[in-house]
This record gives sequence, structure tokens and C-alpha cells, in this order.
Amino acid sequence: MQIALVVFPGVSINECEAFSLAFRQLSAAGLGDCELVSVGAERGEVVGVGGRRHVDATFGEILSPDVVLVPGGLGVDRTARDDDLIAWLRAVEPSSQWIAASSTGTVVVAAAGLLGDHPAATHWLAGDKLAEFGSAASAERIVEVGHVLTCHGHISAMDVALLMILRLFNRATAAQVRRELLNAQHGVAGSAPSLPARLRKWWTERGGGRIPARPPNTELISSDWVELELESQEPAPATRSPWDRPS
Repeated sequence: MQIALVVFPGVSINECEAFSLAFRQLSAAGLGDCELVSVGAERGEVVGVGGRRHVDATFGEILSPDVVLVPGGLGVDRTARDDDLIAWLRAVEPSSQWIAASSTGTVVVAAAGLLGDHPAATHWLAGDKLAEFGSAASAERIVEVGHVLTCHGHISAMDVALLMILRLFNRATAAQVRRELLNAQHGVAGSAPSLPARLRKWWTERGGGRIPARPPNTELISSDWVELELESQEPAPATRSPWDRPS
């Protein structure tokens, strides 16, 4: 199975990683056979937001990927009018099983005509850009239109990657990938106290009392249906879940 990650100048490295992580874990754990390929206008290194990404293959070399991932980034006006990228998306869309876009990457997908007049989950600043291509911003974290998935940003992109693994393989495989990602995250986090933890310890020891907790970032909280779909062993409830493909 080939997973094509679209890379362009200004791409968000965080969103690239968020999309890629689950698929890399799927392959590394031997749970599924998949090849992750970064695709772009030309081979070589691309400078993005937060780092650099290497392009493994050009658009002309990747002709029928099973999954296409379109992260967001800066310069969406330029990217959404990149004729080669738009033509490639239109060419591979019919044979792709899934196409996913995050934050401003949803504008690129809309520019290719893959959303029609349907709304998309996107970055809050991208609503006007979506409207230019006939779409609109949705308040949902994840929106599904046919076999196209859109999401707010890098946090929800990880949920979308797990959703695609569930659809491509099965619930047990997606749940196992999620557990291994959580275990790896806890292992890294547990190797040394974080800076906030060290600051809280220092403040408490000097008699300052307890530091007020910062308000939670709701984007970091997985939606209830993610938990239900991956962990529940019971039949799905009568209420439709966003993980169910529309008829």
C-alpha cells in the first residue's frame, strides 16, 4: 500500500509528522504493509514551517497512490494555484482509496475540485480561501466527503490517520497502532521531567503553593467518537458516528 505525502515550500512539518506517524508505526510494528513516500514538484529538500522535508519522488513518478495526504502550511495562495500539484491531485483522486487534508491543505484540495460545494474542517483563517473554490469552513474537527477527509490541524490529523487505518485494515489494527503511539509518547515524556513539571516542583518547594492550572486546550482532547470507535468492543450505537462512511 502506497501512502503519498504531498510536500511543497512552506509546508507545515508538524502536520507532515502528524499524518505520517501512525502509518510509520503501522509498518514498523508489522501490523500492515505500507510505503510512505513524500511527493513534490522535484526531488530534494524542501524548506517548510518548522523544519525541512525531503521529497522522495516527483508527481510524475507517483501515479496511483492508495492514500494521499495534503498537509497545510504557509503560502496557500501559491500552492492552491500550482498547476502541476492540482493536475496530479485530479489525476490520482479516482484510484485513491482515501485523500486527507489538514488546515490550509484543505484549500488545495478544494482548488482541485475534490470537495465540490461541501464544507471542510480547516484552519480558522482559511474560510475565505475555501469560499473562493466553492467550499466553506466547518466548525467540526473532522469532516468526511466521500473518500476525502479534512481536519483542523496537526492534532486532528493524527485522528484522521488512525481513521484511515481503521478503514483500510480493521478496528483492532487501528487500536493497536494508537496504543503503541501512546506508549511511545509516555516513554519519551517519562524519560525526564518536562519544563512545566520542573517549574511547578520549584515553585512548590519554595513555598509558593500550587500554581493555577492553565485552561485546557480543547483541540488536544480527542473527540468522544475516536475513543468509542477504537476501544469499544460493543456494537456501534444507533446514533451515527462520523467514522461511518455516508451512504
